[in-house]
Amino acid sequence: MDEIIYSLLLTGRFGLSLPGTLRFRFTDLDALTRPVDVAAMLGAAPQPVSIEVAVFQLEGTLSVPLLTGLRPVPLQGVALGTAAGPIGIVLSSTDPARPVDVLFNLLDLQTIAGGLVWRRGRFGELVLSLLGTQLPVGMLDEMIEQDQAAPQDETA
Repeated sequence: MDEIIYSLLLTGRFGLSLPGTLRFRFTDLDALTRPVDVAAMLGAAPQPVSIEVAVFQLEGTLSVPLLTGLRPVPLQGVALGTAAGPIGIVLSSTDPARPVDVLFNLLDLQTIAGGLVWRRGRFGELVLSLLGTQLPVGMLDEMIEQDQAAPQDETA
């Protein structure tokens, strides 16, 4: 399975807390863009530093039932990474009726933290902090197996 799934907790400024789910997958692991030479951009710095950054294309969905409704919002974006590990991930909605921007970083291998802006630039804009925990792939497979093994037409 090539999809990464996070269980989210979104928190607003006045104590609003919303559960949600973020799913995404890398769409072009083989077609990487050329590394960006940050040293050229920092040429004016006293001690230029050379950092190579790889850009990965992503696509996925965001589901926060109290914001998105029953249909998840489709997302596209990029992940930036270096040899030391991922720098950050930026995703934006591809649905103009439900604009959302998501930015997050990995805290460790299973935890992400960042922010989400719902309806950016519109009336009713919401800025929420984001904390997510990755669902283990094995756990997802077990849930599917249990669902298939359970009797379907059992009466009480």
